[in-house]
Amino acid sequence: MNFNNWLIFTRIVDLGGLSEASRRLGIPKSTLSRRLAKLEDEFGARLVNRRGRTFELTDAGRLFYEEASQLAELVEGTQERLTDRTGREGGTIRMTAPQTPGGRFLGKWLARFLRQHPDIRIELDLNDRVVNLLEQGYDLALRVGPLADSSLVARLLGSSERLLVAAPDCIEQYGRPETPAQLVELPCVGFGEQRSGHGTWLLRHGKRSQRIRYNPVMRCDDMATTFQACKAGVGAALIPAFVCRSALESGALDHILPDWSGPPARFHLVYPERRLIPKRVRLLIEFLIDCGKAEGSRL
Repeated sequence: MNFNNWLIFTRIVDLGGLSEASRRLGIPKSTLSRRLAKLEDEFGARLVNRRGRTFELTDAGRLFYEEASQLAELVEGTQERLTDRTGREGGTIRMTAPQTPGGRFLGKWLARFLRQHPDIRIELDLNDRVVNLLEQGYDLALRVGPLADSSLVARLLGSSERLLVAAPDCIEQYGRPETPAQLVELPCVGFGEQRSGHGTWLLRHGKRSQRIRYNPVMRCDDMATTFQACKAGVGAALIPAFVCRSALESGALDHILPDWSGPPARFHLVYPERRLIPKRVRLLIEFLIDCGKAEGSRL
């Protein structure tokens, strides 16, 4: 009995099917299909129902996956313990992050990490879509904003306050608001899930808070595009400080109602809850946490 086929079976299931497993493992799809068929012959039971692109475990397949996963975890754990004992920390880390923080600060942090650990490689996927780490084989993700309930471990990396900003031309044309209520006199750019024709900003000043309703002339679910539209004079926007700080310093944007700000944007590192995390991943997590602490309010 070839136990390597057991391990391959768990990877096929974890990755959601033969096509993705073939791409990630570098094994032809036909080879994976033959190994799967051999397993089914050995156990005398169908493990998977395949209809076109649909990949679904049978009852026997689910039972076998639970058992094979324990073997895969044992092998992985042994490998990691031996790796730690020998001091080896090389290998590849697959990470995903939203485009804006990825371009603003994550890239420079990862560059410093790689200089310190030349045997480690990082595959960084900048994508604003929230991906399933387990299904798509990622080790680590950077998430911005509220976190959905999940089995993932989440560690706070830092936070960035949200500032009300507008282009100087916009303020010159429509006037500078002196109170939150006067924001309705400015065109505004909305960000997020505001699809009903109006938007709401929650603004805070010390212990005071005020919810402002506005009608956006533009709504966008991409922060980089929202920022560019605001800088081009389309309207005022509520932008995280890490996105707009350089534009404020250069005068391309103006900070309006500086005593008021929105709820901070929080950054978390999330990763699968496993008893044994590869040493290279542990090193990166702790490094990024330290970077976040060092930046503090500058995020």
